[in-house]
Amino acid sequence: GQDRHINTNKLAREILSAKDPAIQMMWVTLRNPFSQDFDRPLLEKAFSTIDLVVCVDQFFTQTTEQADIVLPVTTCFEEDSINVSYWHYWLGLNQKAIEPLHECKSNTQIAMALSKKMNDLYPGSCTFPTDMTPEQWINHEFNDEIYHMFGISSWKELKKGPIKAKIPREAWSDFQFATPSGKYEFFSELARSHGHKALPEYIPKRKSSGPLQVLTPHSKFAIHSQFQNIDYMEAFNPEPHVVIHPAAASVRKIKDGQWVRVFNRVGELVVKSRVSRNVPEDCVVLYEAWFNNQEYCVQNVVDDESSDMGALKAGAPGVALHDQYADIEPFNKRRIS
Repeated sequence: GQDRHINTNKLAREILSAKDPAIQMMWVTLRNPFSQDFDRPLLEKAFSTIDLVVCVDQFFTQTTEQADIVLPVTTCFEEDSINVSYWHYWLGLNQKAIEPLHECKSNTQIAMALSKKMNDLYPGSCTFPTDMTPEQWINHEFNDEIYHMFGISSWKELKKGPIKAKIPREAWSDFQFATPSGKYEFFSELARSHGHKALPEYIPKRKSSGPLQVLTPHSKFAIHSQFQNIDYMEAFNPEPHVVIHPAAASVRKIKDGQWVRVFNRVGELVVKSRVSRNVPEDCVVLYEAWFNNQEYCVQNVVDDESSDMGALKAGAPGVALHDQYADIEPFNKRRIS
């Protein structure tokens, strides 16, 4: 067989439209799609068509709830690995503190075991390695370019402590931009060759499907769906809410702290209101997050409409996250209790 690529920005639609063959099995690791992927109602429908769903995770999440099999994976305290970050220039060695508890295995151990079993049943069906030590995996992660960037000759030097990359603090400080001309391009032939205008232009937002624009920023108390289950994070941010302007709340007879229903053509969610002038009158804010032991999911009201750009670098267009719309109304929670 051949590999098949799907657009994960439209995961639900891709699952439902896949034919010859249909997707019969889903292996989920390093992701929490039922918290983070768009159009959750459609995603629930899509997953219901799959014969077997395996989820690899440290915690029981909104995605593991949908799985047929859940495999426990190690934490950073139970495995050797390399740590890098989006937010700083340091590289560090993660050395395990304890042996894995109970039946936990690392992601690579699980993948190697699966590859071995697949090849036992169908020789040559999987090219993933089947027998590598953690040290061999770490060796595999490095090359001469990375060693040069950090000024080391071996990753084992990290045993003495983390090392900072030897790169300028400011991006593009040498003024050598990653464009065809090597300059900062206000006029882009590359953009024009991919169906866009060579000069930047204002593109009107898509037609509104509701009176209020829905903004879904990240919460400062979590990273996507991670860390919401930590007790001190939950103490700072105990429950989800929707932020609405006083004028918009007034015409809808919504009071601060009241249960409300946010709804659109995608779906709905029930959440408490927070009336504030920190948002424009025609907007509401729903923080993108997974709240521990709560059904809240902002993806119930976010669809997967494609943006106009993204295919060149990512292989598929992005999602029009800022062009989402809904309405809001008071909700009597006692009707469902």
